[in-house]
Amino acid sequence: KMAGDRNGHADDDEGETVLSSSTAGNEAGKPVEQHPPVWMVHAALVLAQVIFGGGSVVGKLGIDKFNPILFAFIREGSAGPILCIFAYLKDRVLPNPKHIWWFFWTGLFIFSNQLCFIVGIKLSNAVVGSAWQPSQAVMVTAIAIAIGREKATSFKILGILLAFGGAAFIVFYGAHMKAGSAELAGNILYFFNCLGTALYVICAKPIMKHYPSMSVTGWSYIMASVMMAVACLAANNISPVYNFICDDCPPGSKWHVPMNAVYALLYWILLTSVGAYLLMTWGNKYADASLVLAYTPLQPATSAIVSAILIAAGFKGKLREPGLNILGVIGIFIGLAFVVYDNRKTQNVRIYSVLMMLA
Repeated sequence: KMAGDRNGHADDDEGETVLSSSTAGNEAGKPVEQHPPVWMVHAALVLAQVIFGGGSVVGKLGIDKFNPILFAFIREGSAGPILCIFAYLKDRVLPNPKHIWWFFWTGLFIFSNQLCFIVGIKLSNAVVGSAWQPSQAVMVTAIAIAIGREKATSFKILGILLAFGGAAFIVFYGAHMKAGSAELAGNILYFFNCLGTALYVICAKPIMKHYPSMSVTGWSYIMASVMMAVACLAANNISPVYNFICDDCPPGSKWHVPMNAVYALLYWILLTSVGAYLLMTWGNKYADASLVLAYTPLQPATSAIVSAILIAAGFKGKLREPGLNILGVIGIFIGLAFVVYDNRKTQNVRIYSVLMMLA
């Protein structure tokens, strides 16, 4: 949750980013919420990215001969109510009408993130989609520094650039993308997918001053599901768009859900949409925005490992076996080590969020 500018500016004057161990309870007369153990914050962020990485492969298999936007609509339309029910039972909090506009923006960024990703993996490679994810850390750090919510350090910038360089090697080494190709369109969508995630992380921080993380995620999903319904209706009624994103779909199957998609939907609804986003949103309360996304290098590693295992077991489908480009994972993990080291060095082994209100 957001702390006031008082704590953030005072600590910045001392030359390091230090965060309070409380959340919304910083104000006088309110109870102080204790900061969770460091290992717990790290574990939540790691597990979220591993789930996302596995989801790339599961999603690629699940959308075979299936409309990817319909897949995304069912996912969000199911996950949103589940999250909101859990959030209400736990916290008994409903959105204040004056904050609806803020949930609109967080919902918009989740919508763009998930629409671009699911259509991207339909058109491109699942491992390539995961390899794009470390660029989220580059984007979120640039945005956070630009608005004064984080301080740039040499280790943080170098680590994120190394991770992004490793991911770029995975994407472009040996690639043959032509203008107008599905592969090129998929990579363009991956860019906007990552930008959407970065903006969600930045935009969700201030609203956590007023609501628990589960409520923020749930109501953002509700907004995103409405937008996805509109996108699904539009795509299904514009033949050139539908034929491009679903060229393997049988005739008359625009609203049909094949059996192979059921397990993928269960994974994405319960683990990716509910579990991973809750873990990431909760970690966002206590960690710098860049650290929340610094673990994204685990996504391509997870996707590559799962893909290799499934292909070796003979369960290939439309999966592609990783080639020499997977060596980019080395740069990814070196970059991750730099970022984690910087946070330990500058914050005395404490995961501590900047928690400054957006101006």
